[in-house]
Amino acid sequence: MNNMSRYLVGKASDPSFWKKVREDGCYERFRNELFSMWRDHCEGKDTQALIYSDFRLFFTTGDRAVYEKKYFSRRLAMDCAALLSLVYPEKEEYLAKLQDVVWCICDEYTWCLPAHQRQNGRADSTVIDLFAAETGFALAEILTMLGDRLEPVIRDRISVEIRRRIIGPFTSVENYGWWEHGTNNWTAVCSGSVACTAMLTDPDLARALIPRFERSMECFLSGFSGEGICYEGAGYWCYGFGFFTVYADMLRRFTGGKIDHFKDPKVKKIAAFHQKIFLSGRSTASFSDGGVYQSYHLGLQHYLKKEYPDVISVLPPSMSYNCDGCGRFCLHVRSATWLDPDILKESEDAAPGPAEYFFPEAGWLIKRTAEYGFAAKGGTNDEPHNHNDAGSFIFAAGGHHALTDLGSGRYCRQYFEPENRYSFTECSSRGHSVPIVGGSFQKPGREFAAADVSFEGGVLSMDIAPAYGVPALKKLTRRFSFAERGITVADRFDFEAGKEEAVTERFVTRTEPVISDGKVTVGGAVMSGWTSSEGPFVASEDISSGRCWFIDFELPAGTADFSVKITVAGDTL
Repeated sequence: MNNMSRYLVGKASDPSFWKKVREDGCYERFRNELFSMWRDHCEGKDTQALIYSDFRLFFTTGDRAVYEKKYFSRRLAMDCAALLSLVYPEKEEYLAKLQDVVWCICDEYTWCLPAHQRQNGRADSTVIDLFAAETGFALAEILTMLGDRLEPVIRDRISVEIRRRIIGPFTSVENYGWWEHGTNNWTAVCSGSVACTAMLTDPDLARALIPRFERSMECFLSGFSGEGICYEGAGYWCYGFGFFTVYADMLRRFTGGKIDHFKDPKVKKIAAFHQKIFLSGRSTASFSDGGVYQSYHLGLQHYLKKEYPDVISVLPPSMSYNCDGCGRFCLHVRSATWLDPDILKESEDAAPGPAEYFFPEAGWLIKRTAEYGFAAKGGTNDEPHNHNDAGSFIFAAGGHHALTDLGSGRYCRQYFEPENRYSFTECSSRGHSVPIVGGSFQKPGREFAAADVSFEGGVLSMDIAPAYGVPALKKLTRRFSFAERGITVADRFDFEAGKEEAVTERFVTRTEPVISDGKVTVGGAVMSGWTSSEGPFVASEDISSGRCWFIDFELPAGTADFSVKITVAGDTL
């Protein structure tokens, strides 16, 4: 590979750096994780075939898991074998395994997942989706970092397949498809991976394509609120913004600093988003398809901390990860190359402290106290990875959600079909802590949204009536007030005279509630002092992502107000 390619991957092309990774104690966890991955995906294991009957399951039943388990096991095997080959260059078994897995990946009919084969209207072997783009980028970096240690036929196969599956299809059209001008993680991952692959393998072509890549990144950044909120959820921030950061770092090197996205004030705000979403321990504001529990990417946080030392706070290493379950090589390798020993030492005793963040544009409030964590959102029911959840909230204590946002459901074909998505409890308002009005749930669409969201005098207030599309419901004012050990949720219903409807006040949890002495204990929280003579009634439901419980209060037609106190277990307001 040329000198420019090696410059673009930084320390990763320097054998002396990998010697340090092998010997220095601050990389011990990184090394141990590689050994664990080796045992799970490589040692004594043949590479599993990707067979047609597994591939077609998505189209016949909607199942993604069977095929993807084998697909991602290959990527994880390639990932750890490549990194172990760098850390332990004298160990021939690592390089041998790497070349075997690369050979199999180059043999694959398509690098695209079945779930994405229909993207861009193409059903061929060269569709570029998230994972095809990632695969091409991973192979380009492996080729750059290991260079002549790979046998000539492996090097040639990598180059040929990158050209056939990534560079060729992308450059054959002026606009590859929707993700080039999208506003979610796809744009950063796909465009960023193609761009980085081009920079590593064909610098002249990459220079010619920079305006095209930059238009995509402008679209990607527009998908965040002006406050830096990632509407898709915390996990998608790590994914999309992680790949954007890799792209921006490589592009800055490639252009000699002429293009520097890190000088953009909005990028700085987005960079600070992830540290704000932790509520209690590793539990987070799991809106949209976010996960209830999150970790931060160690290398990514260290990189951003060095870039923005005034806004990025260190988090404890125990909350971090180096590699996810998809074997995303570009981020995994940077867990080592972007790790900063001084920041690591500084973060040993760190913990997310009390904080309060209100984001008027997104309609979010996130609050951490010494006793509990809280998050609520207004927003619209037309957001990326949308859930119908205007007015929903989370109460966390002791490291867990007591009242929860369920996060994402199990990914399958039906989950992403508009006509089926809201049949999943996780996506419907029936699976969120919001009222059910006259048997009606909230509706999807930009017009179904919270209105008049404000945070004044320590009270968060919003009107969520527009989210239901119930003509007789003129206003549904939801107010959250806060005390040292908990919150009060208060709703006021304003119906057209003579058209009042019954309302169910619903609260959602993944912990089985216990009702006793006029209180509901749920996880680390207690509900008490409710203004309802009916309820609570508890029901459980097995859903695609596990099991949940509904705590319901039935309000007869004509009820104007409802309130309930939620406090940390062991105390009441």
